[in-house]
Amino acid sequence: MTALSAHGLSRLLIEGRAGPLASSGGVVIDHARFRSDVTANALRLRRAGCRRGLLVTADAYWGAVGLFALWLAGAEAVLPHNVQPGTLEDLRGGWDLLVTDGAALAEPCLRLESGDGGLAPAALDPASPLVVFTSGSTGAPKRVAKTLRHLEREVATVDAALGAAVPAAAWVLATVSHQHAYGLAFRLGWPLASGRPFAGEAHELWETALAALSAEAALITSPAHLNRLEGLAPLPADRRPSLVLSAGAPLPEAAVRMAAAVLGTAPTEIFGSSETGAVALRQRGGDGGAPPWRPLPGNRVERTDSGLMRVRSPYAPNGVFDGADRVEVTADGGFHLLGRADGVVKIEGKRVSLAEVEQQLSRLPWVADAALVVVDGEGEGGGPRLGAAVVPSPAGAARLAGLGPFRFGRLLRRELAATQEPAGLPRLWRFVDRVPTAPLGKRGGATLAALFIEETPVKPTEPAAQALRPVDGGVELDLVIAPDLAALEGHFPDFPIVPGVALLDWAVRNADRHLGLSIGAARNFQVKFRRVITPGRLVTLLLRHEPARRRLNFEYRDGGGILTSGTIKVDGA
Repeated sequence: MTALSAHGLSRLLIEGRAGPLASSGGVVIDHARFRSDVTANALRLRRAGCRRGLLVTADAYWGAVGLFALWLAGAEAVLPHNVQPGTLEDLRGGWDLLVTDGAALAEPCLRLESGDGGLAPAALDPASPLVVFTSGSTGAPKRVAKTLRHLEREVATVDAALGAAVPAAAWVLATVSHQHAYGLAFRLGWPLASGRPFAGEAHELWETALAALSAEAALITSPAHLNRLEGLAPLPADRRPSLVLSAGAPLPEAAVRMAAAVLGTAPTEIFGSSETGAVALRQRGGDGGAPPWRPLPGNRVERTDSGLMRVRSPYAPNGVFDGADRVEVTADGGFHLLGRADGVVKIEGKRVSLAEVEQQLSRLPWVADAALVVVDGEGEGGGPRLGAAVVPSPAGAARLAGLGPFRFGRLLRRELAATQEPAGLPRLWRFVDRVPTAPLGKRGGATLAALFIEETPVKPTEPAAQALRPVDGGVELDLVIAPDLAALEGHFPDFPIVPGVALLDWAVRNADRHLGLSIGAARNFQVKFRRVITPGRLVTLLLRHEPARRRLNFEYRDGGGILTSGTIKVDGA
């Protein structure tokens, strides 16, 4: 028996609820405002003749408005796996109207707006269609067709498993996008169904995320973020979250320990996929162990004759999903993951386990971490080659500095030869500070393969200035945030946003260029991030120099107001 009604989301627009629903742009929004925004935009969608809307929003509140407005208008909601122009064009046949809260990334487009008057609130059809995408193991997008009913059942199951740990009035905050199946369910669907308020903004930086955390809040995050907690001060006891969720990839023990130390709460890991939704969870305690996964209520995990996972779930399409994960099922119904079966590849006619080679590499004293990928073409006979991305250990970094990349790679090959046939020895090497991952921390696929593209075009490092205007004490620039900026790499591939350090850098560069300052790099600064900045839009940068106070004031804004603002100390000014 689940803790929530099986129709909690379907009936959301016709149920009267008190208290806050969400926050957006620094404003707390109640259910009445949400209902008005949904019905007003649903009328606009119906008048536009929308049957399939491509929903792309930076703010989760407007994501909720767009999602429910599409369903109320009788349209299919399509959530893309990223918002790159090429991706939107590739999906062109699957949508007829882009629905967004920002600048138009493609046409035709409808920008969501707050409003009154629209379609009459009504219960939604549980069969309302929802399409999400998964990158899979190769990075190629795969369309997954679901319904509102699937989402309702998933969030009811989630609340049955986790609801008791989170106070009913606690806020739900996130560092991940709601555009992914994980974020859609846990950051948006679960709080809407359970009556918990949620923050519309996803926190790009830990500094802003920790500052926003209130007592007993739920934090929806990922390995990509939890691996970057080192150096942060622990939260005081009265601001620790009641729940820290992570999904996308298994958490390393070091990240588990750091999360428990900084956040004061050991993370709970969620296992699932776009096809199945959330399947199982496990509580990590930072004690060095990896406990078995426990299926969520109503889910069952089986092992097929070939040793692969079979999931039976009430919120997976068709109720059954056969995955590519090798699994061992325990006597009490839990399970251990044994790696992906699709991690076995053929190189020069030989079967090679990528996981095995990665493990052997990581055992070498010069290697802290390693990940392998198959690079197509140009091998012997034109066949595929193995590429290895290696994070050197301190000892390895010293050897790399002394030997150089080529000879260091040959050293690793010689050591691997003790356990691997020639086909299992990487031919291409990249030495990196961190193995690149997809947004939720998944390794491999297109993100890793991009390291081995031999000729990568040089990406611009800052946005182009479309206009420059003098103002009192400074200048004002209109900047075009192009999607191919180097600063967007890793922030995040499936839903790119401009990192805060880039905003500081661009302010300094333009101040040096147009105001004759010589800051060079921002070392002493204060900054306030109000709303995230996404590519494909025009923003205005205001720079004002105050010589008497030895500081530069900067402000990024668009038609909706201030996005980011702050001050930077100017030495010698």
